[in-house]
Amino acid sequence: MRQIEIYLILLFCCIVGSACSFGKDQNQALSRLGRYTIDYTNMRNVEVKLDTEDFYNNLDEYLRITSFVKLASEPLLAPIKNVQIVDGHIYVLDRMNRLVCYDMQGKVLFDIDAMGNGPGEYAEISTFTVDTGKNELVLYDNSKTSLFFYTLNEGFYKRTERFMKPNPSEMVFHNGAFFFNNRHHKNYPNDSLLHYSLLVFTDFKIMNGYCFPHNDDEENYIFSPSLQTFNMNGDILYYCKNFDSKIYNVNKDSVICCYNIHLPNPLPVSKIKEKEDERKLLESDYSFGISHVYESDGLLYFRFYNGGYFMNTFYDLENDKQICCVKALQGNSTNNVPVIDVVNGNYEGRFYSILSPDFIDYKKSMNLLGDSTFFQEYDGDSENPVIAFFEVIKNRI
Repeated sequence: MRQIEIYLILLFCCIVGSACSFGKDQNQALSRLGRYTIDYTNMRNVEVKLDTEDFYNNLDEYLRITSFVKLASEPLLAPIKNVQIVDGHIYVLDRMNRLVCYDMQGKVLFDIDAMGNGPGEYAEISTFTVDTGKNELVLYDNSKTSLFFYTLNEGFYKRTERFMKPNPSEMVFHNGAFFFNNRHHKNYPNDSLLHYSLLVFTDFKIMNGYCFPHNDDEENYIFSPSLQTFNMNGDILYYCKNFDSKIYNVNKDSVICCYNIHLPNPLPVSKIKEKEDERKLLESDYSFGISHVYESDGLLYFRFYNGGYFMNTFYDLENDKQICCVKALQGNSTNNVPVIDVVNGNYEGRFYSILSPDFIDYKKSMNLLGDSTFFQEYDGDSENPVIAFFEVIKNRI
């Protein structure tokens, strides 16, 4: 009996010692942090107004379709949560927590479908990123507060690591660092250095910097309109904080404010403080929730909420004028740009849009696919989404 007591005491000491050691290492890492000073020197003001027309105004003068990628029909995807295109690989996360990797011809390279409670299995993929430095695909499970690592090109499982704090809604790897959108701090109220929306790590143990202190009113308001805060544009990573109207270029060592978007009838701060009903707010005439920020050859795209719709905005930066600000899912089309709903990303300088089967069927039923022959054999009931790529017309009007 005495031996068992001694063993338990020694075991307890080891655990406490390890915890103290981890805490010491973490404190040393946090002591090297710095709070970013935002550079507003070259911030550009962009005025936005709602279009009275309900279609894209002369968009074919600015964009042309260059190619389509039809994703293989097997496995049949659930509605898509996130798409990232990196180095010729298309990574698609659907709402069944399955991640499928395709090549640029739409052929499946591998898929990860590992929901469960066993070793190497996750409960939910909250967010994911591609670590090009270590050639790893990194998945974060919010329920298990764990990171899951896979080989980048084959999707082979490598390891699982606990990641208790922060608890991010989004993460992205960019130029040698991991960026986290840290929406809440309710799970770690006493860790003041984690009470910021943007956190930057060089790996998952050392935090390098933080920016955008949490606002108590936003912290206590469950509603989060900015479903996508990180937006990759080649070598530039744009960030737009929840309820903010500014667009920032974030790097491992700097945060630069690029655009100040003046939305029509912007959401008053009082509505956040009052915790306005989410549905009521979405259907209101207030404008808020900038996301999906992409830029290509002098054209800026972003979307926001107004009147119960996503409003798609194209702005010509070179000529300093708005091209359009209209509702998503339009019933009009042009010959040169027959299919587009929202811009979902930027790859190698080209905008791309994910065309769901329902959206394509809608366009077909409305006779709005122009002269395109690509979709003639397309069957929305048995096919996966199509990715359409667009290039900016150089000598635009």
